[in-house]
Amino acid sequence: MAFKTTIEKVWNGKEVKILGKKAVGQSIFGVGLIVEGQAKALAPIDTGQLAGSITTQSRVKGTDVESPALEIDKIGKPQEELEAWVGTAVMHGTWMEFGTSKTNAQPFLRPALALAEGRSLTLVERESKIVFKEFLQ
Repeated sequence: MAFKTTIEKVWNGKEVKILGKKAVGQSIFGVGLIVEGQAKALAPIDTGQLAGSITTQSRVKGTDVESPALEIDKIGKPQEELEAWVGTAVMHGTWMEFGTSKTNAQPFLRPALALAEGRSLTLVERESKIVFKEFLQ
């Protein structure tokens, strides 16, 4: 008695590539949001304009400034698809981050990035599981 078995292979390379790009893009923006939150918590507070002006921007989405910051305090959007920017457009943000000849630095963005680095791999894993859910079953 003989049995004949047919195994059908389906190539989903294009779809996997598109989903992979989506997972990476969402992860990058997610890491940006973590950096933004940490930076707002670490930013020196006087009027609140600096913390309120810290935003995260990607090519397709972004966060808004919070009062008392103004819309002109918002950073621009990157041109690259898999890129996210976190920062502030207020002039004194640079002075606070790096200091001047008359004032000491009070960094808030660089330490926020360092704090987020440890969480980035977990975020990429979580987003990938969500995006690739049907392939992982």
